[in-house]
Amino acid sequence: MLLRVVIAAVVATASLVLFVRTRRLVVVDVQGASMEPTLYDGDRVLVRRAPLTAVRTGDLVVVARPQSPEFAAAGTWVIKRVAAMAGEQIPPVIRHSWAENGIDDAGSLVPEGRLLLLGDNPTRSGDSRHWGFTTGDAVLGVVTRSMRPRARGRTR
Repeated sequence: MLLRVVIAAVVATASLVLFVRTRRLVVVDVQGASMEPTLYDGDRVLVRRAPLTAVRTGDLVVVARPQSPEFAAAGTWVIKRVAAMAGEQIPPVIRHSWAENGIDDAGSLVPEGRLLLLGDNPTRSGDSRHWGFTTGDAVLGVVTRSMRPRARGRTR
């Protein structure tokens, strides 16, 4: 009986791995508090690999870590919410932050092939307010769902 359970578990795991590889899905661990209360440190999310053309404003995306001092100790990827896509207005919160830091916004629209990202927890997030535009080739994919159920309203 135990052998059957083990074999079933192995087959199920192999099927999941095959599904993930063929469907271009990736599991990413959340690190840090920048996306609270949507995602918490230690959560896991399922990400569908996607090109920039498949990303929409409001999506949660995983992008390559920017070359910025805020991320000196961070992992390879960061998770943020898309604030604006190419051709859309630069959000006021980003324009205001850039103006405070003496950065020229180079027009009021997001340029082609770029996007702007924000964390859901603005006081604890390094995002486009700090590093500017993100290039489309930095996008790994779109978060499709959280993989670890957690109690709503939990605090850390």
